[in-house]
Amino acid sequence: MSPARADLGFGVGWAVFGATVLAASWRMDRLESLSINPWSAPGLMPGVLGALMLLFGIALAVRALTQGALVGQSAPPGVSVGRTLLALGLCLAYAAGLLGRGLPFWLTSSAFMFVAILAFRMLDRDADSPAPLGRLAASSAAIALVAAALISLLFEKIFLVRLP
Repeated sequence: MSPARADLGFGVGWAVFGATVLAASWRMDRLESLSINPWSAPGLMPGVLGALMLLFGIALAVRALTQGALVGQSAPPGVSVGRTLLALGLCLAYAAGLLGRGLPFWLTSSAFMFVAILAFRMLDRDADSPAPLGRLAASSAAIALVAAALISLLFEKIFLVRLP
């Protein structure tokens, strides 16, 4: 299967999943009778995430179509399921093994992001002129720490959600 055809399948799948999440979040009780802050309504965050999944799924599918997803192509060498399995394994380890186990959210999230970013950057290293491991690790750590801090602030200050 060509990468463009795989992207088309994933794009359609994410768009359908995003539309389902968006529709389900729209049907959630907004708790208007309790006069709660609209920014803390239960369906707000899932709705935003569903809309973004729908949008990005459509964008991925459109890009795949412009790259010839419907034209028969063979997969280039090096395209494998390994990267998808790595991402799935890391996400499952984060969700089932790290999150909510007593450590602060920002710490577990930054650790997860650091390992994920570094792992994929290591896979993408150029064999002819590899980037130094120390530089990859330092920049991956910086990205992970900044992202975890911004995510924590967004949830706690904007969405008024206490994180574990």
